[in-house]
Amino acid sequence: DGSSLNIAILVVTYNRKNLLYENISAIRKQSYIKYDYYICDNASTDGTHQIVAHAINKDKRIKYYNTGANLGGAGGFAYGLKIILKEKYDFCWVMDDDAIPDKDALWELVNAAEKIGYREFSFLASYVLWTDGTLCKMNQCSILNADTWENKECLDVLPIDRCSFVGCFINLYYAKKIGLPIKEFFIYGDDAEYTLRLSNCNKAFWIPKSKVIHKMPSNSRIGIAEAPLERISRYKYEYRNRVYIYRNRDKLSWGKIIYIYIKECVKVLIRSQNSKCIRLRVIIGGLIKGIRFSPEIEMVE
Repeated sequence: DGSSLNIAILVVTYNRKNLLYENISAIRKQSYIKYDYYICDNASTDGTHQIVAHAINKDKRIKYYNTGANLGGAGGFAYGLKIILKEKYDFCWVMDDDAIPDKDALWELVNAAEKIGYREFSFLASYVLWTDGTLCKMNQCSILNADTWENKECLDVLPIDRCSFVGCFINLYYAKKIGLPIKEFFIYGDDAEYTLRLSNCNKAFWIPKSKVIHKMPSNSRIGIAEAPLERISRYKYEYRNRVYIYRNRDKLSWGKIIYIYIKECVKVLIRSQNSKCIRLRVIIGGLIKGIRFSPEIEMVE
């Protein structure tokens, strides 16, 4: 029943107090109740602290940390995991502030962990859905046996090698061996890089019975070719970070990486309605920065 386990839940938030309030409500309604709930706030300015303070008065399992600056998702998760790894927890369930887990989502993960064996996996992943109940396209797991994909609802577990940080149940025994997420990623790809590092230590599994709603504005991945002008600059992190992942985790050749980036440029030339030169500069600039991007992985004593 997992009653002897010490579990932490980690949520990173930034200026989305209403969504965070929904997340807090959903976490507090979990049928599995033995956990501590860490909220890492990337220095929100929208009154997030007041929402959390009110929740702490009702539930002493909630612990609040202000990072002091907007560290991005990557920095926020690294900040929170560093605190959690110094405590005596067995597992950490991580998610964004706009994730709304089903009431049995944590119980299903604990149940799966017990069946698989507590040292027999590096992480488990929840089934992330969009608000209409369909698979959330931004949070698909990388299923190792694609043939089983169509029958996913019939299976208790599926082998994976990476997942997003929405509903990722990290085995801290292995997290202590590989260190923290790379805070320098800021946004984009930090979850893929970290879970690939974990699955290099031991197997990882997707647990379809553990369901989490991700309340994104739309269920589509907007690439740089379609992105509005004011959001284009954010993609510099994605294209820089991708190079690091391709080189260090996927072990792709430089030829393959260049081919991927040429395809990205062609998409911009074909699909973009405006600012094509700016978009191309972001892609090529990200590639160039990625060549030299070699951040140190921080370990926790």
